Amino acid sequence: MKRKSILAALLLLLAGLQTTWAQGFRVYKSDGTVAQFSMRTDSIVFYDDIGTDVDFGPFTPVNQMIVGTWYKSKYESVTFREDGATDYMAGATYKFFPYQGNIVFFKASYAPFNILKVYEMTAGKMIVGPPDGSNLSVWSRTPFQLVTSITLSETYIFLHPDESKRLTATVMPADADNPAVTWTSSNEAVAEVNSTGRVTANANGTCTITCSATDGSGVKAECTVNVASGTINGKDYVDLGLPSGTLWATCNVGASEPEEYGDYFAWGETTPKSTYDWSTYRWCNGSSTTMTKYCTQSDYGYNGFTDNLTELESADDAATANWGSGWRMPSYDQIKELCNSSYTTSEWTQLNGVKGRMVTSKSNGNSIFLPAAGYCLVLASSTDFLYYAGMDGYYWSSSLYPSGDYRAYDLSFVSGDWGWYDYHLGRSSGHSVRAVRVP
Repeated sequence: MKRKSILAALLLLLAGLQTTWAQGFRVYKSDGTVAQFSMRTDSIVFYDDIGTDVDFGPFTPVNQMIVGTWYKSKYESVTFREDGATDYMAGATYKFFPYQGNIVFFKASYAPFNILKVYEMTAGKMIVGPPDGSNLSVWSRTPFQLVTSITLSETYIFLHPDESKRLTATVMPADADNPAVTWTSSNEAVAEVNSTGRVTANANGTCTITCSATDGSGVKAECTVNVASGTINGKDYVDLGLPSGTLWATCNVGASEPEEYGDYFAWGETTPKSTYDWSTYRWCNGSSTTMTKYCTQSDYGYNGFTDNLTELESADDAATANWGSGWRMPSYDQIKELCNSSYTTSEWTQLNGVKGRMVTSKSNGNSIFLPAAGYCLVLASSTDFLYYAGMDGYYWSSSLYPSGDYRAYDLSFVSGDWGWYDYHLGRSSGHSVRAVRVP
């Protein structure tokens, strides 16, 4: 046995002890092959070619390999003491099983309460986490600064097939020890991303680009990518898989990006203006009870006027007038369909720093963003006001409200709520317009 002990010692001296913790220790012989062994609390057991074994030891208990303070960051640490105690939890003790790669923590009653798997270990670093491989973290022998946040240059981008755009990531803090990040796509068939954050669209649809820290902090940031369903007159639309087949524009009339507010229009008018009240409204004679067009009730018409028009004509449709034929303002029924929880979900969120609603199809995952652009109105003042921008959204329909001709249906979300309302403001106020088309 003495000869074999000496042989084992020589193996250690010649080859050294290398640690790869998914499998525990590996000991390499001088010829490059791996010596077969197992671990005990105070010794290593080697196996020779005919299956007999020899103990090498005793030596310092294997727990001593992790004795000392391990830092999760500059501010968090875990200390393992030689007597088996740890400050991981008050009164806790631990045992390290290197051949399994496990640290088992015990309560004061000696009942095990947690297991951490050591996935990698060097003299100065451990990568640990639950046995299922989730939520890995880095522990170091010296304090180090983990990444605390990642901010992307954009959180939503709209691309055409074969178009590309680069995302940039700002990693904080600036003195993070390892600021490197990785990029992944949730669906490369829709869009892929390379190692520098350049996103390339492949096919219609929606996917998520994720930028993740590589230092074990678990910090990440996401960007939604919408690949256009199509374009008409230079304006993009998205197919939300709605039963009617209605296709919704990706941005407001007067805007070039989904998060931009765009222009404001009084109902039935086709150009923005500086003052929104009845004195400047095109289709009345100065008041809410003197309509000169789109009137079904004589008590709202000028001198008893009615024309029984309940839907905007194309010449008075802000979407058609500004974007051309093929585009129009949505009807009341199309707004109800968009808001129907059977077909879509909606989330109060921010897109590139702008608050609004992200509306996502339940059938195909495509989405549109409606910024909370507020509305324009003049009350007792001679100047125009933009109300509730960043809080509420108001989007005209093409449909007249049948129980009061001075009003029209709109899609509204108020302070994050989602729904359609027909009672907020009259036709003279300035609302946003999101255009639609029907294939």
